[in-house]
Amino acid sequence: MLNAIAWALACFGVVAADIALSVVLFSVLDAVSVLTGYPIDNLDIQWFQAAAQTASFLMALLWWRYLWPRSFMARSQSEHPLGGGARGAWKRIACVIVIGLALQVVVSYVTDAVLSLLPDAAADYSELVEETGMGDTSPLAVLTTVLGAPFCEELLVRGVIFEFSLRAFNPQCRPLWKRRRRASAQDGAIVPWAAPSTWGVAAAIMLQAAIFGFMHMNWVQGCYAGAAALSFGWVLVTTGKLRYTILLHFAFNAGSYLMGLLWFVNTPLDVVVTVAIAGVILVEAMRSLRHACGMDAASALLP
Repeated sequence: MLNAIAWALACFGVVAADIALSVVLFSVLDAVSVLTGYPIDNLDIQWFQAAAQTASFLMALLWWRYLWPRSFMARSQSEHPLGGGARGAWKRIACVIVIGLALQVVVSYVTDAVLSLLPDAAADYSELVEETGMGDTSPLAVLTTVLGAPFCEELLVRGVIFEFSLRAFNPQCRPLWKRRRRASAQDGAIVPWAAPSTWGVAAAIMLQAAIFGFMHMNWVQGCYAGAAALSFGWVLVTTGKLRYTILLHFAFNAGSYLMGLLWFVNTPLDVVVTVAIAGVILVEAMRSLRHACGMDAASALLP
């Protein structure tokens, strides 16, 4: 229990560090504004977001690289290589892209349906979107949404926070340096790696999804981001590689700009049919990804 609490708090500590970093960054920008006499309010909000993403990415990258030699995912990859060569890799890439696009369709229409039943919440969210520049189609906005967010958030959440989440619910999986120290104390005996349990992996996926939703700081985005993060976590466990969740996040965010292609979906029946089709495609793509990773890849972290 204490192990779970400690590592769960560490997950939220990562979030706190990211928020603190943004506060420091904006304080520096404000100080530069005072020294130069250039009004900081004249800067587009997208530049603030780009600066915050860059700082967060660098912090996450250093943190993730520090964890990597001892991470559960690194050890899982070494024991369960994906294989399949170039053909297998391209199949996995195609599956992940399809998952991201289909997931965006399902999440978007379900969110719209829920908001249609909550007019006050919908009005508040529309105001928030306008104030923060969400949905902006300027080149910088598209760049930060489609490229910046996937790299930054995946390193931070599926890289660092998911690692801590696994440790929270899998006390049998100690960091590698501790096990090496114990092994040396036992005359060089090799202590085998105890893989996470099935329920421990599921709990870790849910925890990182909840934290990812919390990080969006509003309940509408938090709900659909948290729901999407369940799929992100599943893809990470299935493939064992962070690059695929980055690609998935890229496809998911890019899909939000492609929703306009579904202009012909304009009645409740159209929405139901579209969501049903997208749902079937999503399930089939996930099944195909599991197959492309090998029959045992989806349970690579499981006993």
